[in-house]
Amino acid sequence: MDNLFLKRTCCILSFSFLVAANATAQKDTLSFLHITDLHVIFNRDIYRKDLAESRKHYGEGETSLRKFLSTAPDGTNADMVIATGDLVDFFEAETDSGVSLDIQAEQFSDLVADYPVPCFLTLGNHDLFTFVWRNNKLQHHQNSSGRARALWIRNLSCFKNGTYYSHLFQLGHTTYRLIFLDNSFYKFRQDDSTEVPYIDKAQLYWLNAQLNEADDDVEIILMHIPFKDKPAQPGAVNELYTVLSKIPSIKLILAGHRHKNEITAFPLAGDQKILQVQTGAFARDENNWRQIRLTENQIQVSYPGKTENELVIPVQ
Repeated sequence: MDNLFLKRTCCILSFSFLVAANATAQKDTLSFLHITDLHVIFNRDIYRKDLAESRKHYGEGETSLRKFLSTAPDGTNADMVIATGDLVDFFEAETDSGVSLDIQAEQFSDLVADYPVPCFLTLGNHDLFTFVWRNNKLQHHQNSSGRARALWIRNLSCFKNGTYYSHLFQLGHTTYRLIFLDNSFYKFRQDDSTEVPYIDKAQLYWLNAQLNEADDDVEIILMHIPFKDKPAQPGAVNELYTVLSKIPSIKLILAGHRHKNEITAFPLAGDQKILQVQTGAFARDENNWRQIRLTENQIQVSYPGKTENELVIPVQ
C-alpha cells in the first residue's frame, strides 16, 4: 500500500468523521475558515513557456496554500476549511508540444491530503478552464467542462457524490444546512440571455428540494460566482436568485470570484434579507480569509485576515 493511497484514505476518513460527528453531536460552536480564488498552479514550467509566463503572478500559490493549511486552522482553532472555487488557475493547459495536460486536479488533491484539516470545496470557473496560446495571447474556454468535473470528482473526496452537495451540522438546538453549489460555468455568448450566477436545471431542482426538506434548519449557501446588485441585462430574471429569495431561513451566502472583500444585502421573502459575503482572492493576499463561527443563536463572520467579527447574524 503506497503512501499516496494512505494519505488519501486518511483524508477521506477525517472528512467523513467530521460530517458524521457534527450531524449528530451537540456542539457549542462550529468554526471554519473561508478562502476563495486560490489560483494554484502546479509545475508551471512544464507548460508552454509564453502561457506559463503570462500566469507568473500566481507562481507562489502552492507555497502560500501549504503555509495556510499548516498554520491557520490550528492558529484559529478552526474545525475545517472551505474554499469556494478557482482552486487552481486551470484544469488543463497547453504544453510546448501542443498537447494539453490535465494534472492540476490530481495535484491539488495530493496537496490537500498532506494536511489533517477537513476541506470542503466548490468549483470555480477557472477549475473548468482549458488554457491555450493563440496569436500571441492567452485564450481559455470551458468546452471540456464535463471532463474537468469528472477529474475533480475522481480526485477529491468532498466531490465523491458530485460537484454540488450539502451537509448538516447540529449546534445546540439549531441545525445548519451548508449547501455547496457548482456555478462554475459562465462562458456564455453575448447573444445568450442566461444570467450569471447560473446553475443548470437539474441542480436548481435539487437545490429547491434541499431548501424545502426541513422547516427548522438554517441554510448557508456556498458558491463561487456571487450575485450582483443589479441584473446584467435589463429585465432579466436570475433563476437561482428566484429560488433563494423565497426562503427566509437562508442567512448567508459565501462567495468569491471578484477578488474583493464585500458584504451585500439582498431582499428575501417576509421582509427579510440575505447577506452575501465575498472574500478577496487568497492568491492575491494571504490575509484574504475569514473565520466563520456557527453557534446555536448566531453566525459570526470575521474581518478579512482577523478573528474579530465584522458581522453577526441572528438565526433565532
